[in-house]
Amino acid sequence: MMKVIVGLGNIGAKYAHNRHNVGFMAVDELAQRLNTTFSLKQNLHAFIATAVVASEKVYLVKPTTMMNDSGLAVEAVMHYFDAGLDDLIVFVDDIDRDYGQLRIKKSGASGGHNGLKSIESAIGSQKFVRIRIGTGRPAHAAQAVINHVLGDFTKPQMDLVQPQIDQAVLASEDFIKGIALNTITNRYNN
Repeated sequence: MMKVIVGLGNIGAKYAHNRHNVGFMAVDELAQRLNTTFSLKQNLHAFIATAVVASEKVYLVKPTTMMNDSGLAVEAVMHYFDAGLDDLIVFVDDIDRDYGQLRIKKSGASGGHNGLKSIESAIGSQKFVRIRIGTGRPAHAAQAVINHVLGDFTKPQMDLVQPQIDQAVLASEDFIKGIALNTITNRYNN
């Protein structure tokens, strides 16, 4: 058995603290907890880290394709490791959730998130686990959304989001250990 855990974000120092990169933040924290490091796999369009947890092989993935083309990397990784949809977990930012809110769900719509749309288009399915970390929504027009997601967290916002990143990582570890989805959602969804 195996798990493929993908953090969505944009590669590069200028994006590192963006709200849109909270998926990278979560997968980086998971890598740290599992005492593993990422290395570039150009053929897979991603940075990959590997670990073994409870006899389960775990592949941590940070696509290098930029957010809107995340599906290219996810499809390549899933094919390369011969992983099924039940093996896939994606950490993703969610502007429809307030700072500090976490939502775990298997399948469902992309909610307008271009990274999720790209994955769904590439793998031909919406049936994979999404761990959505709330990053709040701006109060203004559509253009403000782009500025919001590509803007950095403020210190007070990060203080609300960090505990949810911690919870997202714990939830992913529960998935790795084979704990049932309904138990995990009851434990972590807020």
